This record gives sequence, C-alpha cells and structure tokens, in this order.
Amino acid sequence: MRAIPLCLAFISFGLFAQTACPVSVAPGSPQCGPDSGTSRGDSPLPPPRPTGEWIKTWGAIACSASQGESWTSLGKTSRADAESEAVNQCEVAGLSDCKLTLSYQNQCVSMASPPGAGESSAVSGKTKEITSRQALNVCEKINNQSCSVVYSACTAPIFKKY
Repeated sequence: MRAIPLCLAFISFGLFAQTACPVSVAPGSPQCGPDSGTSRGDSPLPPPRPTGEWIKTWGAIACSASQGESWTSLGKTSRADAESEAVNQCEVAGLSDCKLTLSYQNQCVSMASPPGAGESSAVSGKTKEITSRQALNVCEKINNQSCSVVYSACTAPIFKKY
C-alpha cells in the first residue's frame, strides 16, 4: 500500500515536463526541443531598455611659440568648443601667437618638452602611458636631448540619462 503512493509521486513529476514539437510530431521525437514557454502562455522577457547614452568628449592644446607655454581644454562636447577654449586661454594671457597644436576626442593626450628652449611634442592615443612614452620619443628625437612629460590627460565620456 505504501509503494503505490511512492510510485505515483515519481510519475507526477514527469507530467510537468513539456516539449516543443512541430505539428504532427510525437513528443519524445528527436525533432522536439525544450519548451520555450510560449505554449504555456509565458512570453520571453524583452531586452533591457537603455537608461541613457554615453557622449564622447573633446580636448585641445594651444601653444605660444614665443613664450613656450601651453593651454588646454578638456571634457567639451564639441571639437569647436574644445579648440576655442584652449586658444582663448592663450589669448587671455595677452599673447598674439596662439596656435592650436592638437585636438582629440575620447582619447588621452600627453605633451613633452625639453628643459629650456626647444620644440614640444603632443601625442594622442588610448592611454596616458602610451601617449607619454610616444610624446617623450618624439620630443627627444626632434630636440636631440632629453625631455619630460609636462601634461597628460584623458577625455572622459559623459553619461546623459534619458
């Protein structure tokens, strides 16, 4: 008497198993696959909706050859804004030979200069480490002397929620 309810307990678990079979194919056939849930009225969950977007930012470097100084802008949403801010900072300092050296988007930049007089180099790339190494190499090559990194930064994207 105890064996019958025990056997029925194991049989009842098999009744809940479902398979997805094409029309006119018997359950258990190799053509059947696991039930997707749609036959029970379940529908798959929709993909998650984005909550915002990433906006890439710009940076720029402007230099004055007569003074050997540089000005930078960082985190601007347009190239024109980044470039004009860097040049404007130079002009506000009272210099008339301000020149845009480099503008970059969603990257890092490094600038290297020799001690004393000489030409600086600015390089953009993926990381500060890469750009620092490249800026040093370029600076030392064009000046035939050792240089040091005087500026290094990365633009960071801004998350704008919907």
